[in-house]
Amino acid sequence: MCKKHLDFSYSFDDSYCKICKGYCCRGDGYVFLTQSDIEDIAAYLNLEKEQFLQTYTGKFYDKVTLANIKVNGEYTCCFLDKEGLCEIYPKRPIQCRTFPFWESMKNFSLEDLNQLCPAILKK
Repeated sequence: MCKKHLDFSYSFDDSYCKICKGYCCRGDGYVFLTQSDIEDIAAYLNLEKEQFLQTYTGKFYDKVTLANIKVNGEYTCCFLDKEGLCEIYPKRPIQCRTFPFWESMKNFSLEDLNQLCPAILKK
């Protein structure tokens, strides 16, 4: 489905996520987790909350983040599988679910956005 937000100059075809190779899951950056994200992902993985936190997260100052791993010299999300798909897609964090409609990306050019993700389209 193509998603549009009034305040943004682009749209996003989220059906592409099912075949994507994890463009938005690679490179520098952090995926910050809410308490709801932590609880949902832990339950999805059948883990206790503390076990999930110890195994799959880190800290950036006082915020909990998903862990990154280095694969072929590139940082990726710890839940990105070998095919480039998200292993926790049904319970991915809100930061991932709201991509690419982030305030920090609002003024990016369409060309720059397409380098991040080919599913970002002209409105």
